[in-house]
Amino acid sequence: MSATDTFRLLHVDDDPAVLDLTSSFLDRELGWEVTTLTETSPEAALSRVADDADADVDCIISDYDMPAMDGLAFFEAVREHGITTPFILYTGKGSEEIASRALNAGVTGYFQKGGPDQQRRLANRVEQVLDDRRTQAVADRYSTVIEALGYPVYVVDADGRFEFVNESFAELTGYDRETIIGSLPSLIKDDAAVERAESELGGILSADGPDSSQFEVDIVPKEGDPIRCRDHMAALPYDGECFEGSVGILRDVSAERRRRRELDYRTRAMDEAPTGITMTDPSRADNPMIYVNDAFVEMTGYDREAALDRNCRFLQGPDTDSEPVETLNEAIEAGEPATVTLRNYRRDGEPFWNRVSIAPLRDDDGEVARWVGFQEDVTEYRRYRRRLERQNERLERFAGVLSHDLRNPLTVAAGELELAKCATEAGHEHLDAVADAHARIEALIDDLLTLARDTDGDMDREALSLPTMVTRCWSDIETRDATLRVETERTVNAESRRFRRLLTNLLGNAVEHGGDDVVVTVGETDGGFYVADDGPGIPESERDRIFEAGYSTDEGGTGFGLEIVREFVDVHGWTVDVTESADGGARFDVRGVDAT
Repeated sequence: MSATDTFRLLHVDDDPAVLDLTSSFLDRELGWEVTTLTETSPEAALSRVADDADADVDCIISDYDMPAMDGLAFFEAVREHGITTPFILYTGKGSEEIASRALNAGVTGYFQKGGPDQQRRLANRVEQVLDDRRTQAVADRYSTVIEALGYPVYVVDADGRFEFVNESFAELTGYDRETIIGSLPSLIKDDAAVERAESELGGILSADGPDSSQFEVDIVPKEGDPIRCRDHMAALPYDGECFEGSVGILRDVSAERRRRRELDYRTRAMDEAPTGITMTDPSRADNPMIYVNDAFVEMTGYDREAALDRNCRFLQGPDTDSEPVETLNEAIEAGEPATVTLRNYRRDGEPFWNRVSIAPLRDDDGEVARWVGFQEDVTEYRRYRRRLERQNERLERFAGVLSHDLRNPLTVAAGELELAKCATEAGHEHLDAVADAHARIEALIDDLLTLARDTDGDMDREALSLPTMVTRCWSDIETRDATLRVETERTVNAESRRFRRLLTNLLGNAVEHGGDDVVVTVGETDGGFYVADDGPGIPESERDRIFEAGYSTDEGGTGFGLEIVREFVDVHGWTVDVTESADGGARFDVRGVDAT
């Protein structure tokens, strides 16, 4: 029943004239629309309310003196059927004894029949009953809604003690309802929370205060950590200055606070990110930007007021290439991510190169709700890349000069030197010195070409047997009386040509500096392999310099052998260190190797 429903009354009296008169009088006096059902027989009335499921009534009015069953017997029969409808005894045969019996039995009201004044008294009592019924119906509906929502509900009386709490409230606090009811709020709140609630209630009760208040408070459960809740508090209705208490609904917002905190962290991360971040709304005309971060403002010179609610094409200018712009438009049309680099313009007109990446953010239905863009100023990077390209071009030309323009005359000089040696019977020591110089120049050219051309480029790795590669490299060098020991069966994942040169340089370095009868050992470690010798070793003070370009302790050396080792190690993503071997010589450890 709602407040707008028609109320239904059942009037039982063996006199039809009384029924008609009372019905007319109630229709006139009551403030609500009512339907009065009448019965002249208590038995028929009982059958009507007890057996007919559709005969629900809001109030029963009954005569006392009726054939077969008096009004009190009818009342008791109604209650025996479990019907709790308000019951008013309205009788012409009144007495103090009947009144006492009726009130003791629990009737809602007792009135004697009479003139208009008695009729009005009856109407007033019926109106009170219907008002209570309406209020109870509304309360029941609100209670059903609240229970369905599962919110904890409490009522605190005028003395500040819990008068009512529901099961959800008990579950939230961990106390049973019997413990909570009659207790002070300090049972579940600390002093600060109690003071906050009292302050909010004081505001509600003030002359110009709000009808209700919402505020956050920590609820301290019987066990566990405090629970952050939002308290929606209001005062119970009261007349005059007679405050009757307060009512409130709690809502656990601890998870909401965590989500809000995480959202705040993410928002701050976007705001403070070093890359320009934008967000657009495709549901609006022209897909305008609805968010830009600080880096975007700094990069473009446009403040938020100038950038928001505009399509980002305002960054384009006269020299913006149409191709990357079209790529972005096609990606947006297809709902797919894309990355392009295009020329944009700052607010002051200065051009810059902008690497733009866009990606769709979809809603639960799979529709694109937002586009997020990442923008990075790559102007300096492009300048650096162009400088590097020009440098590589010059390096390639230099390598060409070494390989062709310098080697050709060196080859001619070596040939002429050989002829001169054949034609000269004495004084070969001077010609031999020239031949040594030619050999050193040849080695230097070879090392420089290796550094210029072989320390960059694609890496086509393959599984290589370390013992096999060591043996091959050993055969490529002048070993004199040196001895090789291979103490590993390891396989490494490496690029064959560069790895072979790396091993050759390490082995050659050991032979060159270790002495004629040096013993060179190649073994494995947990992270790779090592090459060690039993020669004089490398002083600790010199170990940090041996990988520098041009460093050599041999007058005939190029100084690039170990530089090539370091470069090839770097190309593979490995590391190399030099220490003292177990025999006092030099040991080179190569680590980070993908080996089996």
